[in-house]
Amino acid sequence: MKKIVLIVTDASPLITLAVAGELDVLLLPRLRVIVPDMVQFEVVRHADKPGARETMSWIKEHEGKDLVIGKTQEYEDFKILYKHNPNTRTRNRGEQAAAEILVAELKNDLEAAILLFEDSDIKKANFLVRLPDNVLVMSTSTYLDGLQRAELIASADNILKRAIEVRGREVNNRTIQAMTGAEEMVDTWETSFKSQG
Repeated sequence: MKKIVLIVTDASPLITLAVAGELDVLLLPRLRVIVPDMVQFEVVRHADKPGARETMSWIKEHEGKDLVIGKTQEYEDFKILYKHNPNTRTRNRGEQAAAEILVAELKNDLEAAILLFEDSDIKKANFLVRLPDNVLVMSTSTYLDGLQRAELIASADNILKRAIEVRGREVNNRTIQAMTGAEEMVDTWETSFKSQG
């Protein structure tokens, strides 16, 4: 079975974990964690939005040690547009940046990766076709369940309860989808965490 070696996150999981005061759970499996530069921009762009300040502080504390801000062409292209029009929307750009990171990271047959994602748009084929093989796409709640099964946290539900007040009940939605090559990992992916912890 392939081994998970990387976690890439979209904006929504960062916000959910930030408002719950639990961003450090991303680091518990002791895997490489990459936040795409476009995703970082989306989360911290407005400091008054839920989770923005917490995420800024967390990135500052861990960048270069436990996590990497992944550079993407998606963000470079956005910066050019944004310079000419500060009202340029970021819609779907974080997801595209995450896909770009995963393609670059997995191109040399680097085992497998997790993409954390909380949007119902995950089912849209136009996004999924951009993802490489060997990726498990999962919701924050599914990721937390795996941490609990691997005995790295006491309770996924306790963390999610703290996020619901700000993020809504949708954070409880458990979803996981496997790209080609990762299908066999759907039911056992958290065993990778046990060997890392």
